[in-house]
Amino acid sequence: MLVRQTKNTFIRIYDNVGYITNQLTRYDRSYNETGADFLSKITREPQEIENILAELSELYGDSVAYNKLKLDFEKFVIDLEEHYFLVTGASREECDKKDIEFSYSLGNMKTKIYDFTQSTEQNLSVSTEDYMLALDQKKPKLKSIQFELTSRCNERCIHCYIPNLKKDAGADMSYEQVCDIIDQFASIGGLHVTLSGGEVFLHKDILRIIQYCRKKDMEICILSNLTSLKDVQIPFIKAANISYIQASLYSMSPEIHDRITTIKGSQIKTKSAIEKLVAADIPVQISCPLMKANKDGYADVLKYAQSLQIKAFSDYIMMAEADFSTDNLVHRLSVEETEKVIRDIMDFDPDYSKWIEKKRPKLENVTPMEYAMQPLCGVGLNNFCIAENGDVYPCPGWQSLVVGNVNYQTLKEIWEESDDLKRLRNISRRDFPECLNCEARKYCSMCLERNFNENNGDMFKVNKHFCDVAFLTKKLHEEYRNKGLI
Repeated sequence: MLVRQTKNTFIRIYDNVGYITNQLTRYDRSYNETGADFLSKITREPQEIENILAELSELYGDSVAYNKLKLDFEKFVIDLEEHYFLVTGASREECDKKDIEFSYSLGNMKTKIYDFTQSTEQNLSVSTEDYMLALDQKKPKLKSIQFELTSRCNERCIHCYIPNLKKDAGADMSYEQVCDIIDQFASIGGLHVTLSGGEVFLHKDILRIIQYCRKKDMEICILSNLTSLKDVQIPFIKAANISYIQASLYSMSPEIHDRITTIKGSQIKTKSAIEKLVAADIPVQISCPLMKANKDGYADVLKYAQSLQIKAFSDYIMMAEADFSTDNLVHRLSVEETEKVIRDIMDFDPDYSKWIEKKRPKLENVTPMEYAMQPLCGVGLNNFCIAENGDVYPCPGWQSLVVGNVNYQTLKEIWEESDDLKRLRNISRRDFPECLNCEARKYCSMCLERNFNENNGDMFKVNKHFCDVAFLTKKLHEEYRNKGLI
């Protein structure tokens, strides 16, 4: 019997921890000790289970009886196959036939799944996400990078955190340098690459870069406004088996969308490209940042996304510009306007409320000390952003804090030696004592990057608007829960 990982599964071994994730189902698992050893023997090429058992038997020697090893490994494989991580078969052809590829006809869309938990006989962590983040806090591992391949952009969105001056003087990183960085990333166990800009499809080598990321076995995401996507590129994107493309669609009204992008005709191009990608069975998500200009139309965007079987989501807080200018915040929603938006989300997006109800209660099950020691996010722990000029930022919008430059340093050097990254890794919720016992902490999305940009570089100053929105979210969820609506 042969076994291999599915086309949509990615495996990494971090020290003595094995990690497996499926970009189709969004399920993931982590294993230590024996489970990690088992996982390390499974590859994209089909292998005879007996050959894998022979290697494992040699690894364990006389400490484990062969029959027990065989039974445990077969149970391990069966469990992972049931959850679409692996396929087995008597031949390569049978394995290929059983492997599920992404299609909107499946009904179980990865762009709509929020529940990462599964039933399993394995001894696993309840929340893989929290478990891996806790490990990263102890020993940071660079697992994810956002790659701003170009600073050029063909839109000038009124809310954007990237200053227009940077777009006006835009440039691209060369294909050769991108490949070198991807090679470095792969050599240290990198997993997830997000390709962005500027506008990523303005880069002349975007298809070659996507193909190179696939060659290096990366999970690939693309952020784009899609206005420069060409029909001829779509089959190549499909062949690369990307995780998803996230497209910016601000309104179902072309006039409102174009007012935000400041480019006439942009909505029609973006919407048309979304529909072409869906027709080609390429996973798409819609990002719809909300501001005063489009605050009343989010429900229509949600309904449109649902009609295509894709996911739409929003950011209704908005981030100040990366050069500390807060001019773009004139477009930010007031708390009163935000209330209507959240009600629209709760009324028209059932996945949102389900996600909140599953995710938030876990904060009630930790001690005050455990909560105080939690990191706010993965910044400096498992990810960073690389710009087209080589600068490395903690996050895409955190462009005033340069922690290194790939023109002069390797990724490994930046990750391990940057004083700024070391400082960020030491920040936890205890550094915000006023937040530790806050009644709205379960509903808070406080962010160091947002604090930094909005307060002239002070990442520890929390803007009152963020707090007001957290308390608003708490109030609305309690109201909907009391009415039995969630």
